[in-house]
Amino acid sequence: MSAPAVKVKIAGDFACFTRPEAKVERVSYPLPTPSAARNILDSICWRPEMRWIVTSIQVLKPIRYVSIRRNEVQSKISPSSVKAWMADPSLYQPLAAGAGANTEGTPRNSLLLRDVAYIVEAYPVVFDKSGDNTPMKYAAMLERRVEKGQCFQRPSLGCREFAANFSSPGPSDTPLSLTEDLGRMLYDIIFRPDGNQAIFFDARLDEGVMDTRPEAVLIDDATRQEVLQCSYKR
Repeated sequence: MSAPAVKVKIAGDFACFTRPEAKVERVSYPLPTPSAARNILDSICWRPEMRWIVTSIQVLKPIRYVSIRRNEVQSKISPSSVKAWMADPSLYQPLAAGAGANTEGTPRNSLLLRDVAYIVEAYPVVFDKSGDNTPMKYAAMLERRVEKGQCFQRPSLGCREFAANFSSPGPSDTPLSLTEDLGRMLYDIIFRPDGNQAIFFDARLDEGVMDTRPEAVLIDDATRQEVLQCSYKR
C-alpha cells in the first residue's frame, strides 16, 4: 500500500531560501528547496522514527523579489552569560546590531522573496514500524496539527526571522500557470560519518508545480535510496 500524501499551505510576507553559491550576500532561490519544505513540516510534526519526503511544491503567487540591507549579528549570547544576568540584572549587556565601532552588526545585502504562498505535498517514511507506527498515523497527525495551528516551533521561510503561516489548502488555492527551468537547486544534505554531502537536482516549474519526487529528480540510484532511508537527529 502506498504511503498517504498530505498537503500543507505555507505563506508569509518574506522568504529567503539562500543559494549556497552566494558566499557573503544572501540570494534566494525562486521557491523553497525540498529540504526547506521538509524542515517546515518537521516544525509542525516531527518524530525520530519517521521522515517526510517532499514530492511537489506548488507556487500560488507570482515570484517577486525585494532587495534589503540589514545589520546581521556575527556572534551569539552564551548560556553562561544569560545565567549571570539572571543572577545580577545589572550585568546585562545586549548584542547591538547597529553599524558602529561598539556593535556586533555587519551590513549585508539580501535578495529576498516577498508575499509568498506555496502548497507542499509530502508523504511519511517510517523507520520504526513497531506498535502502531504506520504512515497513516503520521499523515493523520500532521493534518490534525495543521488544522489546529499546532507546531513544535514556529516554521520559518528560509530564515528564522521570516515566520511562516500554515493551514490546510482551500479550493481556491491553485498553482500559477508558469513553466520555466529553474536550474540547479539544492535537494538535501546527507549526513555521513565520513563527511556531509550536498545533493543537487535540475529544478523545473511545470504549470506552477515543481516535481521533487526522489525517483523522478535524483538520477543516482544509491543517492536516491540513501535519501529515502536516511534517518536523522534534530
